[in-house]
Parts: sequence; structure tokens; C-alpha cells
Amino acid sequence: MTKISPVLPSAAKHAHAFRGVPDAPAPAVSGTVQAARRPSAPGKFELVRDDRGGFLIRILDGDGAVLALSRTYPDLAAVVEGVESVRECAATSHISDQTARTPELPLP
Repeated sequence: MTKISPVLPSAAKHAHAFRGVPDAPAPAVSGTVQAARRPSAPGKFELVRDDRGGFLIRILDGDGAVLALSRTYPDLAAVVEGVESVRECAATSHISDQTARTPELPLP
């Protein structure tokens, strides 16, 4: 069972980060990236209430697994703007691979 951080709002704690979706297989060769399997259905944005009166966005994949959880928005208009912002950013963003190791510098 996936553990969820105690510092997240309760809406996040009930997000069910793992819903029976099997783990992706490890890459066959170290240093290679495999394409993720395609979800069986479209993903979705869920707008949920926060305990403190705000709203959160949960982004789910097609199988219902939580991909991301937003910051808290003060009202519904702001959370809807947040969804539109994520859609725009996702559609126009490039992948930046930050996993490559930097070469170690020789000691003086």
C-alpha cells in the first residue's frame, strides 16, 4: 500500500494514489527510458475541497491513479483557471531530462 505524507491535506490523503494499477516494469537496460503504457481511458482533472475551505486539482490517469496534486486554490474560479493553466502548459511543454549524472570534477 502506498504511504501518503501526513503533511498533505486530507483531500490528498484520500486520493488513493494506488488503485490496483501494476507497477511499470524496470527498464531492460540501465540508462534507457521506456515509453509508459497508454491508459485504457482518458485521464481527468478532479476538483476537490480542501479541509481549510479551498480547492485542489487531482490529475488522474485513465486507470484512476493519481498523477499529480495541485496547490490549494481559494475558490472555484481560481481552481478552474488552474486547470486551464495546466492544460496549456502540458500542451506546449518540452521534456527536460534532469536525470543525467554530472561528471565528477577531479580533486585539486
